[in-house]
Amino acid sequence: MLHIPLVLAAGLGEMSRIGELLLNPFVGPRFKSVVLTTDMPLTPDVKIDFGLQDFCPKCTKCARECPCAAIPLGDKIMFNGYETWNPDVEKCTKYRPGNLKGSACGRCMKTGPYNIEGVMVERLFLWSAIKLPFTRRFIAKLDDPVGNGSINPTKKWWWDLECKDGRTMHPIGTNARTLDLNGGRVAQTQKVALYEPDMLPPGDNQFVPVKLDRKEAIRHGENAETPAEAQARIGR
Repeated sequence: MLHIPLVLAAGLGEMSRIGELLLNPFVGPRFKSVVLTTDMPLTPDVKIDFGLQDFCPKCTKCARECPCAAIPLGDKIMFNGYETWNPDVEKCTKYRPGNLKGSACGRCMKTGPYNIEGVMVERLFLWSAIKLPFTRRFIAKLDDPVGNGSINPTKKWWWDLECKDGRTMHPIGTNARTLDLNGGRVAQTQKVALYEPDMLPPGDNQFVPVKLDRKEAIRHGENAETPAEAQARIGR
């Protein structure tokens, strides 16, 4: 989370429902941030607001489509001093390397409305979502009927085929999940664990296994402070 404020201040995006990830209005969540040190004079940029904090509550598609219910369906909370949607990092981390029916995951990036394959093709909708707040709910709901985020049969991952005994074949159990248009059957059962900083291994831990208290983390998630509650507390 340490780099997030820097990327926000650089005007590269806004916090998204996916959680510990910034979303750019033109390439969605598919961009990588790096640190470059230089003594060259630079003009600081400014934060941007393209309406994502208003769009995400009207959408929830990434949460609905998360196969392990790691992305919260609800409102933002206060976590480590930030107003954010905080994902269940334990669920997400365990699912990706242990997913035998397809390498890794990335489903939140695939199904998110801002992860469009052709920026120029959908530039009118992008412009509307940024400039015309009243169109955001309609655009979010339109994403499913037009098939965005569904399986594209013309694009195959290289691991969709495997070589066995000298023959190329489809592996057993290949992940081919289509969109869940029934309101997110998995997401509706979610219990998001919230691991506060003091519940995690110390930064100087030398790869010594540490058992996390998931039950306590779920309790923290259920009782997390909302932004409104934080404002009221600060006001008092």
